Amino acid sequence: MEVQHLLSKYILEISKVKDESTLYIALSEITRKVLDYEALNVLKDGTLVHSDPPVEIDRSVYEDFVPWVEERLSPSFVPLEEGYVGLIPIFKGTKVLSLVVLKTPNEPTPETMDYLQLIAYLSGVTLENLRLLEFVDKAREYFESILNLANDGILVLSGGKLEFTNTKAKTLIDENPELLVHLMNNITGEEQSFELEIGKLFLSVFAKPVKLLGEEKLLIGLRNITSEKEVQKLRELDKIKTNFIANISHELRTPLAAIKAYTETILNTEMNQEEIIEFLSIVYEQSIKLEQLLNDLLDFSQLESHTMKLVKENVNLCEILDRAIETVRNLAVQRNVEVRTSCKNVMAFCDPRRIEQVLVNLLSNAIKFSDEKKETKYVTVQIDKTPTNQVEIVVEDNGIGIPEDKLDKIFEKFYRVDNELTYSIPGTGLGLAIVKEIVELHNGEISVSSREGVGTTFTVRFPASENSN
Repeated sequence: MEVQHLLSKYILEISKVKDESTLYIALSEITRKVLDYEALNVLKDGTLVHSDPPVEIDRSVYEDFVPWVEERLSPSFVPLEEGYVGLIPIFKGTKVLSLVVLKTPNEPTPETMDYLQLIAYLSGVTLENLRLLEFVDKAREYFESILNLANDGILVLSGGKLEFTNTKAKTLIDENPELLVHLMNNITGEEQSFELEIGKLFLSVFAKPVKLLGEEKLLIGLRNITSEKEVQKLRELDKIKTNFIANISHELRTPLAAIKAYTETILNTEMNQEEIIEFLSIVYEQSIKLEQLLNDLLDFSQLESHTMKLVKENVNLCEILDRAIETVRNLAVQRNVEVRTSCKNVMAFCDPRRIEQVLVNLLSNAIKFSDEKKETKYVTVQIDKTPTNQVEIVVEDNGIGIPEDKLDKIFEKFYRVDNELTYSIPGTGLGLAIVKEIVELHNGEISVSSREGVGTTFTVRFPASENSN
């Protein structure tokens, strides 16, 4: 049977799997067709999760070779007194997800080794996608539950204990110490809604049980309906939240649709190996976009709960800038935007990952909101130190600009400038809110100036060292 035919059949099989165990069964079947084995085991974090037949291969004959094989990320076979034991890492990027161990009487040919390497790669992509899709489903359910209540008071109970409160809930509890007692007396642990009156305060309460990664939690929303003005304001916020949830759903569906489309093309079209690898690369890129979106949502959760932590060290900001530019390079090329920089060995004590996140966000926004009508489009990034030992980062573009009446809102959670020039540009409305939080955690500040049709300038300042004022 030709390799291409086997590959096509395997891709067809793994496209249908719904869980890891089914994937390993398909992996066993396709492996047996190219290499006759006496036994096949799959280990995950050192634990046996699959065996064909149901017998475990003696680990003492191969365990010394496992670190070496996992570092090389390629199949290897160890000769025994009778036959061989093969070690095949299933990986994504440089991360080993599981390890296939098989015992065979025959030494595999170089062609067979290449094929085993390819199915290991395909299995790794599929395994990571299974985990990613599972996480997307659970994360979306959790965050939608929170977002449906955002900007109201929000509490999370876990095991009967208070696990999280947002600012609004803390204020309500501080001003009304008996509020928690009333809530505990009225909440049943099931989905419910009721009205609660405490003195002059009138609240609409909504409670919903959710399950996150196996843990039962109870989300509680508190809405102050004391005055019609407050009710009207909350209705407007509800509209923003609804649009945000719809936008998040769209942002999730877009890469998922691309993954599905390219996978269907692979399954339904005669393609050579080079074309298949090219398409799988696109699937991988879309998976990265999903990962970035999830990171934004997780950062938002930390922002809401004020649990975002910094890991500071002495770093060269110019090197961080180089990494940020590399991240947005493809986007800049696609939009025909020139990225200009000015940075000469600027050292600072900061969290390099978070500062890179700030730069990537500001750069990608500047590129995405470039002015298509202009012949020359650019983004300029300048990093320097002020006389008071403050780091100053200036990101300037000649894009479409921001309306003056919107400038005071762009750092708000969920907010996106809504006009005919921006409605088609993807985004969650969380980026600048997260950027502002990161900058403030560095004891810094961020400001913006802009003119419609001219461009926008963001300025970030924070202490270059712990002793800076």
